[in-house]
Amino acid sequence: MAASQKLLYSSVVVIIIGVFTKLWLFGAIVRFGIKDQVSLKKSNEVRAVYLKLPFPLNFKLYFFNVTNPQEIQNGEKPIVNEVGPYWYDEFKEKVDVVDNETEDSLTYTPYDLYQFNQNKSGSLRDDDYITIIHPVIVGMVNIVMKNSPVFLSIVNQSLEAIFNNPKTIFFTGRVKDLLFDGIDLNCTSSGFAPKAICSQLKTQIPGIKYRQDNENIYLFSMLGPRNASHNKRLKVLRGISYSKELGRLIEVDGEKEVSFWSTSKCNSFDGTDGWIFPPLLAADEGLKSYSTDLCRNMKVNYVNDTVYKKIHVRYYETNLGDQSTNAEEKCYCPSEDICLKKGVFDMTKCMGVPLYATLPHFLYTDESYIEQLTGLRPDPSKHSLGVLFEPMTGTPLFAAKRMQFNYDLNPTTKVALFSKLPSLLFPIFWLEESIDLEGDLLKKLQTIFLLLFLADIFLYLLILFGVCCLAMAIYFRFKNRNAIAITSVTEARSYENPGFLNNDMKRSNKKAGFTEKMENINHALTGHEFDRY
Repeated sequence: MAASQKLLYSSVVVIIIGVFTKLWLFGAIVRFGIKDQVSLKKSNEVRAVYLKLPFPLNFKLYFFNVTNPQEIQNGEKPIVNEVGPYWYDEFKEKVDVVDNETEDSLTYTPYDLYQFNQNKSGSLRDDDYITIIHPVIVGMVNIVMKNSPVFLSIVNQSLEAIFNNPKTIFFTGRVKDLLFDGIDLNCTSSGFAPKAICSQLKTQIPGIKYRQDNENIYLFSMLGPRNASHNKRLKVLRGISYSKELGRLIEVDGEKEVSFWSTSKCNSFDGTDGWIFPPLLAADEGLKSYSTDLCRNMKVNYVNDTVYKKIHVRYYETNLGDQSTNAEEKCYCPSEDICLKKGVFDMTKCMGVPLYATLPHFLYTDESYIEQLTGLRPDPSKHSLGVLFEPMTGTPLFAAKRMQFNYDLNPTTKVALFSKLPSLLFPIFWLEESIDLEGDLLKKLQTIFLLLFLADIFLYLLILFGVCCLAMAIYFRFKNRNAIAITSVTEARSYENPGFLNNDMKRSNKKAGFTEKMENINHALTGHEFDRY
């Protein structure tokens, strides 16, 4: 009876401990450990990875090669053919790092380095020739047409000298020159129009360089200013004091907000720097970040749960919104009177260059853009902007930032090369900057979830063991309660006739007294006393 009672109490204690640990204690310990380890403390491994990625990102470029440039010059519908990917390894590092313990912040300057990867590019080479619309000619005309159309005649006069008497608005040249090394802008002319335009190009084109053998020949490249150079200085929160604040951007170049947009909400920073996210996020919170390339906040929305590389993850996706119908995005309209159609974003205010961003192949944009030219085939599986995100640790297992860059092409009679052009949003190229977690970092993440799974199994087994013991204790307790007690005859007589026990005790006492007396008599009649008697 006592043994079954002990088993009962012990099993109840085991069950309570198992359930309590499973429902609260284990989760609390795990959450505390994760919050501590993913913060940007100097002792944490995640900080070292955040400051310098131990592997290069995949940076791929696809050009829209123009196959009928002369026909377009005469007003016909453009035909383009995608050429790519030209694959580059992108090495990312954060330098000049400064910690502020009081503010719990970290300030850094991004440093990026691009290297062409011939193996992954396959048969494509960076000295391939492609034909695209001339980024400087079209960009320059667009800026003047928008801001100071009265000076279009000066632009028209300068084209022959600066661009060596161009016959079309298109450029044919090597990939590496267009992207990084630079294409020539001949500013050696002493004429008024070329000199005036060149002075504007020098001050307004970001990162423009010049040839070492001739400072009057400028070099324009689309990505050169980003390569092996320091960019905007950013300040983020480290998430040590409060994990939900991990990575939140609070300053860009010392400013707590931008001034490009029409509302304070759109000018404020809302989210992280895009390279780290807080742990334990709910699905409906989404992933918020600020894009320094677009100078605007972005939110990637939850789509569904899935499994990637044996880890349960969430898939998030986003697009560039719709200024024409979404009231929250009206602040990004180019002006109060003009809002772009669905899926298009004007980068002019942010970049200083009249570029328009869309998803590749005009995915999720208004259908009118796709109908303006031939050769585009939007595909969500190839062209969407998505993230596979592990929410417990805040780790992206796969992320692909895909963006297409376009020029707004419009005819004008004040510039000869533009007199017969069709009106359309003309794509130049699109890029994909992606990360696919592999190697030691992936193995460590898989090990963490394997250990959590084993710990979970152990708790279930502990609870099951307690339930089994409880069942055994209850079984033995009922078994003992229904058992029949058997006693000896003597014990039964003792309980039934107490007088019987008293008579026996009396006879035993009398016998003991007679024996004692005989012993005394024997002792008294010994020796000479017996002879005398």
